[in-house]
Amino acid sequence: MKLFANSLRLRLMVLILLPLLFVASLALSWQYRESTLSAEAVFDRNLTVLALAISRDVVISGGDTLSPATTALFAEASGAPFKSHVRGPDGSFVSGYSPPPVAPAGMNVKVNEPVMFESVYRDRKMRVAQLKERATIDQISGFVVVTVWQDLEQRRAFAQELAFQGALLAAILIVTVCFVVFFGVGLGLRPLLALEHAITKRSSQDLSPIRRRVPNEVKGVVMRINELFEKVTANQEQKDRFISNAAHQLRNPLASILALAEVATDAKTIADARHRSGELLTASRQAVRLSEQLLSYERLRGAALAVGSSDVNHLVDKALSHYAEMNPKRVTSGNVEFAFNPGKDIPAIQLDSILMGQAIENIIDNALRHGGAEISKISISTSYTNKEVHIKIGNDGKLIPKKQQNLIFERFAQAEPNSGAGLGLAIVHEICVLHDGKVTLTSRAGWTSFELSLPHS
Repeated sequence: MKLFANSLRLRLMVLILLPLLFVASLALSWQYRESTLSAEAVFDRNLTVLALAISRDVVISGGDTLSPATTALFAEASGAPFKSHVRGPDGSFVSGYSPPPVAPAGMNVKVNEPVMFESVYRDRKMRVAQLKERATIDQISGFVVVTVWQDLEQRRAFAQELAFQGALLAAILIVTVCFVVFFGVGLGLRPLLALEHAITKRSSQDLSPIRRRVPNEVKGVVMRINELFEKVTANQEQKDRFISNAAHQLRNPLASILALAEVATDAKTIADARHRSGELLTASRQAVRLSEQLLSYERLRGAALAVGSSDVNHLVDKALSHYAEMNPKRVTSGNVEFAFNPGKDIPAIQLDSILMGQAIENIIDNALRHGGAEISKISISTSYTNKEVHIKIGNDGKLIPKKQQNLIFERFAQAEPNSGAGLGLAIVHEICVLHDGKVTLTSRAGWTSFELSLPHS
């Protein structure tokens, strides 16, 4: 089986030749049967003709024995040696070989109607033709019985010869088909070899689509390969852009850290050194947060969800507590009121609670970072409609311009320049997509709202 799996040429030859050999075997079996029947019919007819001819010759010659020339002529006409026996009108032996083969008991021989039967003559099976006619020999009238017989082995040999000729012809045809299939399959596989050559020419630097003409049976494969090349190319370009953008985003924080470190070493007083060390610590934290967001976003692209049944209200409450614990100064430094309005009768849904908690925290952090001085309230509510669980997070801070709303969920996108990396909302979007959900933005009339819609299966 492994051999067949490794060779398409061998597999095609086997699939073509096996049915051919099966049909050829049936044909040979049928031909042998027909050859046997034909041989029996021909030899039986010859025996009947011989019996009639001998009967006429004996009557005409007045009971004389067949001459050697006549016997040879009859043997040549019948296609095989034969023996005969003629019994005269008075029951006496007239000519031929005596005694003749014995007819089966109870067989009725009618006048002027040749009969055929099998018998044993000198321990060999014989096919016998017997003819009974009324005749007058030497003025004696009565019934003349002519018996002619041949060895059955002769007709078997004749049938086998016919079958052998058919088998030889079939073998020649099969061998011819083998050669035709072998070289024909090779010609048929040339497009695949050309396709292999075209694929071999591709590299990580060249994943251009394959434009080579191929048979219809292979077009689907080429289409899938081209689609794969296109996806790999797009993925490589996306990674290149990600690396480029990440390097650009990390450059500013690292440059700030380096500059602050140099300034801190030149501080004249301890108070000045502490102040600059505090600025250095803040810049370092920003760099750490940026690197964490970069890693989080990249991990999400190939993440496997740790799905479990979760209570959405409990999830939101836990995310709020965790964010307040991790960012106490940001939560308490401003006059921002947090409000959570949990919905009722919300069913538990299957989700990754850690990732979804991160999405909620990112939206809260985005509101505090970019809401501006006018932000005074962040409201979170949950609801269940149309077989979807909704988590709505809104704030009364700075509105997001309409032209920026379609780009806000793209990585490194920012409504306005600031210290952030533009990855927080991109991570939210990726987390929703992983859960077969969506995130929508509404920013108008003094209120900005992010709504997470998650399916309840």
